[in-house]
Amino acid sequence: MIENKKVLVFGATGNIGSAATREMLGRGWRVRAVTRSPESEPALTLSALGAEVVQGDMEDRRSLEKAFDGMYRVLSVQNWVTSGIEGEKRQGKLVADVAHSVGIEHLVYGSAGTGDAHTGIPHFNNKLEVEAHMRALDLPFTIVRPAPFMELLSEKEFFPTLSTWGVETKIIGWDTPSPWVAVRDIGIAVANIFEDPERWIGKDISLFGDVKTLQECKQVFVSVDGKKPFSLPIPVWLFQKMANQEFVEMWRWLDDYVEQIGPQGLWEIANESRKVNMEMLDLESWLKEKRNGHE
Repeated sequence: MIENKKVLVFGATGNIGSAATREMLGRGWRVRAVTRSPESEPALTLSALGAEVVQGDMEDRRSLEKAFDGMYRVLSVQNWVTSGIEGEKRQGKLVADVAHSVGIEHLVYGSAGTGDAHTGIPHFNNKLEVEAHMRALDLPFTIVRPAPFMELLSEKEFFPTLSTWGVETKIIGWDTPSPWVAVRDIGIAVANIFEDPERWIGKDISLFGDVKTLQECKQVFVSVDGKKPFSLPIPVWLFQKMANQEFVEMWRWLDDYVEQIGPQGLWEIANESRKVNMEMLDLESWLKEKRNGHE
């Protein structure tokens, strides 16, 4: 039984941090949500749900020490898109340093990729450096590695019309199986990990909710919505100029990874993921819940 059910969440207004915050608040945890902008709409929403929203900057040790005061469990999530490649690495290491200095009891780290050091993806490699730093500090931590979000297929913030449906199909094709996970299921998994630390400290956990090709994903949208998702195909070179080159690099890596591991390997990981979250949604269930307003 966990005593003093309190948790510190970095990246609280982002996808993973927000999902974990909502889930843990729903379970009666006291959540201290750290953000650089406490007056932002996402931060105010979390405050209205019962989170203690505090200002903090993962580049500023003093603000981190203040945020950690009285907290012994922490979710550490950094965003390479907003912080930059080097910024992500600095932030992850500094959070780990402060966690070590206060004697943290459990840190859950939002990583990416597979743990392979040879992907060639800069922000995957950055996260591996942060993981190595945490091991050197002998922190009690758990790694979670989410698959691509299902939200990439529909949410405006991810520009799916241009990215997933417009360019990714040109990189991996329509018939390459890919893992997917709903953001809410990452939040549930994180909460389950915090509630059973003895089971999950020291573990490296991939989170897959479903495995589907983009053709199969399109068919799910047709089944649920009655129409295909809107797409706006653009040249790869133009997308690279508009967005970060690393997105295209990740899709190319994913294509190679799936070829190596195969559909059976992906499903084996998906089945393992259900050990940490038995409520994982497949794509159709997620989309139906989304359309019915049950997010």
